[in-house]
Amino acid sequence: MAMPVSALPDRTMWTVADLEALPPQDGVRYEILYGELLVTPMPSTGHQGVAHRLTLAFGNWARTQTGWTVLGPGGVHMSETTWLEPDLAVYPTPQYANLHWREMPPPLLVIEVLSPSTHKRDRHRKRPAYLAFGVGEVWIVDQHARTIERWTKASEFPDTFRESIAWQPDSAHPAVMVTEAELFGPPPEPAS
Repeated sequence: MAMPVSALPDRTMWTVADLEALPPQDGVRYEILYGELLVTPMPSTGHQGVAHRLTLAFGNWARTQTGWTVLGPGGVHMSETTWLEPDLAVYPTPQYANLHWREMPPPLLVIEVLSPSTHKRDRHRKRPAYLAFGVGEVWIVDQHARTIERWTKASEFPDTFRESIAWQPDSAHPAVMVTEAELFGPPPEPAS
């Protein structure tokens, strides 16, 4: 069973070392953003299904390319006071490099699948933190709206995709294509 939030040590500033000192958790995700502890409950099955399908699509792509690691879930170590766990991250690192999280370069792509309890945090707090850290693109996946927002450091507003989206790290690698149907399943039946 996860440690109840009320039983966590009382700190005004959390560090990665503080997180590492916590006992193993059972489904609860602990992250820190600029020293603030973020507690996320276990995701829904719909959320996990979307994250799993994205992981499969990017994992299949990475198996055919050299020099890429796809991790989900995993961690992005930005500093001793910022540790975030996106649903998926694509790193420009050999697949079997076996590096510690602190040694990983910034991911080129981070994907967050929205949940009712985290949608504001993912969109308005974590997204800008990833981009400030040097992540090339952040995708915000909304399974209820059946959309993917693509954000870059230069974005004032996101590009929003409904039918499909592609990601290509550079001209030397083929693109990963994800369609609405494979990510979200068939569209819901119209109400009668």
